[in-house]
Amino acid sequence: MRIARALTLGLLVAACDEPTVISLVDRIPNMKVKDLWQMQDSRGIPVEIHGSPFNRISDREIAEALRAPAAAGDGIKFYSAPAGNWQGGHAWRLVLHFQPQGGPNSTYDCSLTEEARTNARPEGGFTVHATFCKEDLWQAHGYLQALKIEENDMEAFADMMQALLFEIFHEAPDP
Repeated sequence: MRIARALTLGLLVAACDEPTVISLVDRIPNMKVKDLWQMQDSRGIPVEIHGSPFNRISDREIAEALRAPAAAGDGIKFYSAPAGNWQGGHAWRLVLHFQPQGGPNSTYDCSLTEEARTNARPEGGFTVHATFCKEDLWQAHGYLQALKIEENDMEAFADMMQALLFEIFHEAPDP
């Protein structure tokens, strides 16, 4: 089972034209890709964005570039929301923490109510810790290291992020 998953991940990463490493993937039991539908409010899934993959890009552009894994079906949308927005209503959100100081930490990311600490972006790449949160509790997460990407290449960014979301929600068949 692990070999099949590793091969699938390798193919996904190879499909992205740029070198990418995905790690630290986990989710709570029974969480499925179809749960993305329940995470949406009237606009889509709120996305808190801390830091950036590129020097000159808005949070709105980052959120709008996100695509759900194909297994979720069509119609999943993402939009940028401010840190702490979850305290005023909708419990679900995706937190994207680029270049996290101190490394990936889902517990920290889900408790954020203001802008998170980030490191400087590595030249020619970026790192991101993606955490799906329900209120202040993490539900699923994964870490992506883009070792090489052209500045403002939103198509490559979208492909990398879709590969990360696929891996977070990937369900290997029973042996």
